[in-house]
Amino acid sequence: MKALSRILTILILISIISTNSISSNPSYEDFSQIFLQNIKIGPSSKEISMIINSLSSQSVLFTNSKRDYSIEIQRKRKSDVLIDKINFNGEIIQSFAFNLRLDETKLNNAKIQGEFGLGLDKENSNDLIDTLYENNIINNKVLELDIITKNNKDVLNLNFEPKMDEFKYCDLASKNDLGENNFFSEAWMCDISHVIIGSNKGDLSWNNTLETKGKVVIDTRTKYIYIPKIYLKYISTLWSINNNECEIELDPENNEQYFFCNTTNQKNENNNIILSMPSIYLIIGGYGYKLKAENLFEQEGNCLNSLIRFVDEKNDLWILGIPFLKEYKVLLDYNSTRIGFHGEDVINYKEEYEKWANDNKEQKLNSFFNNNYELIIMIVGCLIGTCIIIYVLYHLCKDWIKSSKNVKDKYFIQTDEKYKIEEKYQ
Repeated sequence: MKALSRILTILILISIISTNSISSNPSYEDFSQIFLQNIKIGPSSKEISMIINSLSSQSVLFTNSKRDYSIEIQRKRKSDVLIDKINFNGEIIQSFAFNLRLDETKLNNAKIQGEFGLGLDKENSNDLIDTLYENNIINNKVLELDIITKNNKDVLNLNFEPKMDEFKYCDLASKNDLGENNFFSEAWMCDISHVIIGSNKGDLSWNNTLETKGKVVIDTRTKYIYIPKIYLKYISTLWSINNNECEIELDPENNEQYFFCNTTNQKNENNNIILSMPSIYLIIGGYGYKLKAENLFEQEGNCLNSLIRFVDEKNDLWILGIPFLKEYKVLLDYNSTRIGFHGEDVINYKEEYEKWANDNKEQKLNSFFNNNYELIIMIVGCLIGTCIIIYVLYHLCKDWIKSSKNVKDKYFIQTDEKYKIEEKYQ
């Protein structure tokens, strides 16, 4: 029995530890549609497909015994680093360092050869961006990430000449409170102050605003948006989940929860279920960015699975993947170490909040008068009646005070005269 209880205790501890932080390796899906297509490596200009990784500042090539780059690429090997030339958009870089990494998860997809790291190291620099800048391939250390449609596929496009004045910016958030979660130490990260549920700007309800002290991370490798589980009840309530058509499901493999909707009873393919769901606004750097509910689900047979995954996260981290990048262009400014966002339905949080506060104050005042006019009449009548009573009492008391004063004056006069007479005859 003691041995059994020890085993159970160990299993419980392992379970607790595994659910205390967000998955360090978010669900790795088929990224064949978001590869960077214009990279060629080595003297033979071998074209390879690279994933854009915004969580790391290092660029890597995946290798094992089945994928031996010693045959395919002329290289100079230094420990676990591959140094070779690359052809980037037609520009040649003679010497670029790749880290070699054995990662069977990624190697299972034959189309994936490596990752270009677009994160930030401790000095807020990046190997790829620095190399491109030092070789005069780019004029500024800024990069725009944008998902475009190419050959009927979604492709993650890199633009090194963005119109910077079009973007709304947020400064990088502090990473000091991440603790042992070093997985995001090189990520682009901003503070998120509020979460709002509303259909659009016209009927945006600040009454459904949730204040947070969290952080958002841009992750170009995942098709999901990861949200801490503490917001599950909030969003599921406002989205009316747990009804006859939608419910909350658990992915036991990754310990992630998501929304599952059955569309069998729907009359058409427009997915009336999610079209009726309000949007989610994320307030980042003082601006609100809209995520439409209809873009946060994917069709799977007769079912809809949400692209939002709720995870255990004690640091209140939000991971913004492809669904966010489809809505907004993201600018990574390595010079000023800030992040920019550009797209539709961006709201100015301060202006909108002040407008809402003033409108809400007037609305409450009008609502009070409209709904309580009988009470107001009674109060006004009571006040008028009280004033009349006070007025009558004042005049009655005034006459009484005056008569009392006259009596006292006569008495003192008579007393004075009596003293004068007595004094006269003494």
